[in-house]
Amino acid sequence: MIKQTAFADIADYMDLLLDAICVVDKSNTFRYVSPGAKRVFGYSPHEMVGRSMFDFVHPDDKNTTGQVAEKVNTGDEVLHFENRYIRKDGSTAHILWSARWSDRDQMRVGVARDVTKQKQLEAEREELIKRLEQMALTDALTGLPNRVLFYDRVKTATARAQRDGVEIGLLYLDLDHFKHINDTYGHATGDSLLKAAGERILGAIRATDSAARIGGDEFVVLVDAIDTPNALSAVAEKICHAMSKPLKLPHGEEHITASIGTARWPENGSTIEELLQYADHAMYRAKRSAGNRVAT
Repeated sequence: MIKQTAFADIADYMDLLLDAICVVDKSNTFRYVSPGAKRVFGYSPHEMVGRSMFDFVHPDDKNTTGQVAEKVNTGDEVLHFENRYIRKDGSTAHILWSARWSDRDQMRVGVARDVTKQKQLEAEREELIKRLEQMALTDALTGLPNRVLFYDRVKTATARAQRDGVEIGLLYLDLDHFKHINDTYGHATGDSLLKAAGERILGAIRATDSAARIGGDEFVVLVDAIDTPNALSAVAEKICHAMSKPLKLPHGEEHITASIGTARWPENGSTIEELLQYADHAMYRAKRSAGNRVAT
């Protein structure tokens, strides 16, 4: 059996610790830093001892760090406190701390762990989830909301309109002669046309409204909180005007128009399915009348 005395000088092995042990006095000056500091902070112990911890703390975290230090000074044990330090090379280190006050030494004793890589992985994971959520709720070609997100927005708007005693409107839009252009010049040209149409619709509607592509060359617009009798038709006419401007496509310039049908909640339907059906029928009336117009 190995005798306990063999480990009497355990300090000789402190450099094996991945974490850094720090001893700080009440004036926030480092009095001892273990060899692991080089891995955690980027500074060797002799570069840190005798200096204020605030010489190394990220400027945005100094206030919070000072508050936590005062808590430890009064006897509170602090576990899992996170802040940021600036390493010697200028990079930012995310540090996870556990600390307590030593009455005997009248010092704070803390253990610092570098969690920078974990933070980076968390940020990458959150960004991936955000992208996946966006892919699930938006149209890949135009970047507009897809049918799922649009339905959710209509549902929310309907509940709000019912509460506030106002109307909402829905526009169903179909591009005129899109199939001819797509078949004649190819899908790349058709995709360019759809992207441009989405941009023009967004540029024509109000900030409170919401546009979506629900398939092919069909778009829908939620006109939220109709506050005047002609507000719905005004938005539709503005879209018609925006769509009719000359559009540069790979093969040359085209004049694109749209047929738009309108529906009002609750006058033309109490559900989104009923509103879409009503607006769809109105849109086909506009298309049968040569297109480039709004039908109610």
